[in-house]
Amino acid sequence: MKEQDLFAEAMGKVQPLPSVDKVVAVKSKPRQPVENIAVRRERVSPVSKPPIALSVQATSDPWMFVADGLSRDRLKRLAAGRPPIGQTFDLHGMTRDEALDLLASGFGHVLSERIRVVCIIHGRGLHSQEGRPVLKEAVYHWLRQGVFAHAVLAVILQPGSGGGACLVLLRRQ
Repeated sequence: MKEQDLFAEAMGKVQPLPSVDKVVAVKSKPRQPVENIAVRRERVSPVSKPPIALSVQATSDPWMFVADGLSRDRLKRLAAGRPPIGQTFDLHGMTRDEALDLLASGFGHVLSERIRVVCIIHGRGLHSQEGRPVLKEAVYHWLRQGVFAHAVLAVILQPGSGGGACLVLLRRQ
């Protein structure tokens, strides 16, 4: 038997649903990449929720922090790309203030669009004049204690980035 015949036989008894039982899917608008958003150089005022210090689990990695109660399995799925990255911020070549301004304005957009995973490319600090990863340290400090710290569930180094990028898992809004 051919595939078409098998399909026709399997579908022979299928009847359309009555119109009262149908569920209409509503398509959401496509997400706008942050590159299309004008970067504001002034500081963004705090949102309605005040900054809350993240209660983190102790880890041996200084570049990883996790909200209490988040499972290791959830972190493994995040590292494997589930859910997928919804927004990427590339901070290469920026000063500390420029990078934090971009994150502040971009995170407002990310939260309003209900994006769950953000990738922040901060670099490894190999060309830093201070001999330490200044931008990387500033980003991690901002994620822990900044205006949007209440929305952060976990931060891990992005696999394959060599320590130059992190993945941020955000709370469901």
